[in-house]
Amino acid sequence: VWVYGNSFESFLVAVVVPEKQAIEDWAALNSKSGDYAELCSDPKARRYIQDELNQTGKKLGLRGFEMLRAVHLEPVPFSIDKDLITPTFKLKRPQLLKYYKNRVDQLYKDAKMGTAQ
Repeated sequence: VWVYGNSFESFLVAVVVPEKQAIEDWAALNSKSGDYAELCSDPKARRYIQDELNQTGKKLGLRGFEMLRAVHLEPVPFSIDKDLITPTFKLKRPQLLKYYKNRVDQLYKDAKMGTAQ
């Protein structure tokens, strides 16, 4: 999970690489079919993951402005080859922002218009 907060916005967005088994379990419970990538693009799957993350945040005492307003489900894991993580699996935040810039901008736009899923 990579959570991003634009300093000019009042809320957070995230790029999430969901556990394959978790998304497949969700699909089975919700009568959804498709491969992993198709499930990641399903708006209801995005809403489910966002709700799960926000529920966990509430349990841990996060406040409203610390909750996610939009998420993108990424079927391809962050990798060293893409220069998105270090060899010790730490996220490279500037590189992640550069790589996902268009997606992050769209998440903010959708969330402001109330169309974020």
